[in-house]
Amino acid sequence: MRDVRGWHLDEWGELTASSAAALEGVALEERQPPTDPVAYHGRQGKITAWPSSSRAKVVCGSSRRLRVAVELDFDPEVVRFSGEPVELHWQSGRAKYRWRPDFVARMRDGSRCAVVVRPPRGIGPQWQERLAALDEVARAAAWQVQVRSVSRGTRMENLMWLADYRFADRVDPEQELAVLEAFRRRRPLFEGARVCGVPELTAVDLVYGLMWQRRLLFDWEQPLPLGPLVWAAEGAA
Repeated sequence: MRDVRGWHLDEWGELTASSAAALEGVALEERQPPTDPVAYHGRQGKITAWPSSSRAKVVCGSSRRLRVAVELDFDPEVVRFSGEPVELHWQSGRAKYRWRPDFVARMRDGSRCAVVVRPPRGIGPQWQERLAALDEVARAAAWQVQVRSVSRGTRMENLMWLADYRFADRVDPEQELAVLEAFRRRRPLFEGARVCGVPELTAVDLVYGLMWQRRLLFDWEQPLPLGPLVWAAEGAA
């Protein structure tokens, strides 16, 4: 067994160290990193961050982590999440370790989940040691653990496109309803935007916003700029 302790900021913004069991119930998804973040794998340069749909700054540290952050933001089971909010310290044999899991999320069912990004060059001994330490913390703190790979291709391109519409401010409810009604049957994106009765550019923006909210659905294998078939989700209103 490893005696793993977690360094994190408390509710007053003060640095504190907690045992693994004492991390249970700590709202790490609302906290920033315990100390100034560093570039991923020691790289120099600007730290990457993602402004989430809850308007929180999520530290990512690399473009790979940022892509995972976008997926977490889109995941309906994730209520809120933060980047690198806890730094784990432990000793195994004579070796001392410290490591920050990539994200901590609060899930819709009230549980917490530590999310780590699968390394790009495969799983080596160092990563296995880190994951074993995290598993011990998760058991003591009643967390879940998710290992996520970085998405690529058309799905990720579509998701990044929709993410620009995640802040749905000042939406006219009547226009939104008109767009939804236009897609009660499957039809091409731009056709529905033309016939819904809303100015076309405004309608297209509303379509993308409703897609981000999962109230409009489409085939993720089709690039959004080409205008795929779109339809309203069951019960969307």
